[in-house]
Amino acid sequence: MSDMVVIDEAARATLASLVDVMLPGGSGLPSGREVDVAGRLLDDVLTARPDLAEPLRAVLGAVGGDDPSTAVRALSNAADRSAHDVLALVVAGAYVMAPAVGAALSYPGQEPKPVNPFDINDVVDDGLLDDVIERGSIYRPTPQNP
Repeated sequence: MSDMVVIDEAARATLASLVDVMLPGGSGLPSGREVDVAGRLLDDVLTARPDLAEPLRAVLGAVGGDDPSTAVRALSNAADRSAHDVLALVVAGAYVMAPAVGAALSYPGQEPKPVNPFDINDVVDDGLLDDVIERGSIYRPTPQNP
């Protein structure tokens, strides 16, 4: 747990207020606050994508104390949308990880899909690779390591 990215409580409170604006719930879907986007789900996202922690901290620090609706609107209208994109990626990623959201969307999450090695026969028989076969081999050489 020493590699766990820590987002302090003030930043989580700022995120929760932004989430209230971004994901208010409705139409059978829970709100972002109801599923704890700024809590456990945020931790899950940052465990999977620790590279987002610093950019997220910067966004939350920049908008902390601002009116949440104004802050979200400003981020979405900014010329440099990188701050908005980080916020949207983290919030959306956390939201869809919530079991209640998956149930409301009838999305069971990632499931294994076994691959039949003989399915290629169907692809070839249907002619989906005819253009590729007709074109012939083309490739780009792989760069050599020094």
